[in-house]
Amino acid sequence: MCVPSMTIYAFRLLVALLLSLASVNGTELNLPVAETFEQPLSADWHWGLGTWIAKEGVLRAFEAGERRHGPVKQRHLSFTEADVRFDFRLEGKASFASFPVDGTRERSHILNFVMGRNVFRIIAHPRKGENVDLVREKITLADDEWHSVHIVLKGEAVTVEFNGHTWTANHPVVAEPKANVGFGGESGGPEGEKAGALEFRRLKITAPH
Repeated sequence: MCVPSMTIYAFRLLVALLLSLASVNGTELNLPVAETFEQPLSADWHWGLGTWIAKEGVLRAFEAGERRHGPVKQRHLSFTEADVRFDFRLEGKASFASFPVDGTRERSHILNFVMGRNVFRIIAHPRKGENVDLVREKITLADDEWHSVHIVLKGEAVTVEFNGHTWTANHPVVAEPKANVGFGGESGGPEGEKAGALEFRRLKITAPH
């Protein structure tokens, strides 16, 4: 049977359109993500500083060695929009936890969410090496407790629910394609676990509603 050339052309056009949409809307192809931290981290967690231990549902981090830098761990995840939820806890002298969102190696940082004992910040990075506070507000964070964080990235808008407050900000950088997410912070100093630690659990990333 001979298929009309116009039908073949329309079919090919439809396939090309669907592939194009899949490429643009990377969120649907890479989400949802649910990390239980019951087992050692997968190869998706590809880069980091400090010591990171996933065990019994908790990802624990602290500084290690002479390099004076808080622990940070990065996970491959390509998306544009997302609904992010996780819990964290500060132990000992740890002063803040963070959730950095990065682009490619060339693009570097895009957004960072900083949850400190006395300050909450949403930091945008419009260009490499440039920092802009979208939100910077004083808070009081209870010691030795688990704190839940809910972040929604949709279009140019970012909304965060945390510590009994809700913050919303808008910036073009929020709509950029992302390539990595992660955890980080300041755990207390180069003495490692003796100084303090960061703990994270129940990381879940889905497409926003």
